[in-house]
Amino acid sequence: MKFSGINLLDELERADFEDIRNVFSERKFKKGAVIFAPDTEDDLVFIVAKGRVRIYLAYESKEFTLGILGPGDLYSTHAGCFVQAYEDGMLLTTDVQSVKRCMADIPIFNRTMVRVLGKILQNSFSVIDGLVFKDINSRLCAYLYKEADQYGKPVDGGIEINLNLTTEQLSTLLGATRQTVSTLLNNLIREGILVRIDRSDWLVSDLEQLKSFAEN
Repeated sequence: MKFSGINLLDELERADFEDIRNVFSERKFKKGAVIFAPDTEDDLVFIVAKGRVRIYLAYESKEFTLGILGPGDLYSTHAGCFVQAYEDGMLLTTDVQSVKRCMADIPIFNRTMVRVLGKILQNSFSVIDGLVFKDINSRLCAYLYKEADQYGKPVDGGIEINLNLTTEQLSTLLGATRQTVSTLLNNLIREGILVRIDRSDWLVSDLEQLKSFAEN
């Protein structure tokens, strides 16, 4: 899933963005590591170069996932969230002031950043809306519908999606227990809305019904 919908790795390959690419440095991480925490002193901007990271808030024993970032996604330590590695990978990091200078000196990069930040804000509001106003079944169906609608591949019998998440990871993302999410997925399978192809690939066989469940 694309968190912002815009792949900044592709943008940085542009010839007119060469100076911007040079302000970033590489930082590798291992699966399970907490890369940044809310008390991180450095005010950094980072782009995921390889692997995936989870952005989440934690309060007492509860965790609230805001999103999963993949290659090309951008975020900032200034947001006050935990950033955890879902798998081995690498970030491109730089300080906020360097990004501000690039935005001031290169207008076309400024426009790109405005689009990226706008998408991130939109996604954050969507996540918060789901946690506050929707039950877990609606959140699950909304997530599956979004994946199918935006990133799915039309095939015979429906739309194929690759979640690239274990049931446990999907449960964490949705703020529910693994058992609850597993039960709801099985319900969707029994109702003929969803077909499991393998560990991470699914077939959505009734997109409109899935959308209806997501909106309830």
